[in-house]
Amino acid sequence: MENPEKNTERFVQTVIRTIVTTTIIAVIVILLHVFPSGERSKLTIFAIIWSAVFCIVFGGHWLELLFIDQIKFSLPKNILMLYFIRIAYWFLCSIPLFFMADLIIKLFSNNTAHLGHWWTFGFFYIGIQLLMHAIMHIRFKKSFYNGVY
Repeated sequence: MENPEKNTERFVQTVIRTIVTTTIIAVIVILLHVFPSGERSKLTIFAIIWSAVFCIVFGGHWLELLFIDQIKFSLPKNILMLYFIRIAYWFLCSIPLFFMADLIIKLFSNNTAHLGHWWTFGFFYIGIQLLMHAIMHIRFKKSFYNGVY
């Protein structure tokens, strides 16, 4: 049976959208002074933040597609159970994304930087996903809020 929700976006579109999203997030993080700069230039800090955020956004996109295209249809049809599983899935997905981003930050900053705790990032990642799905819901697209997309 063909999956009616299967992603049909071209790879180039995904990469362009990811680059734009990553750049916007990195600029916001720079403006909020969330990441300690030390003696590094703003351009260096931007490159570090951009690379780490790109790992999270691009990797998160593919993990979302894995859920939508493969995992979702093998789950029970109980809506409350789907909500719970989706949130747990986001938390589990945050773990490899955290370690990828942390590795990128350590490579660029000579092991002086650290993203924090992986489990804290997990809750933050769930919040990010809920926000992104709220934006999709407001734009009348399929989202977590209208059918656990």
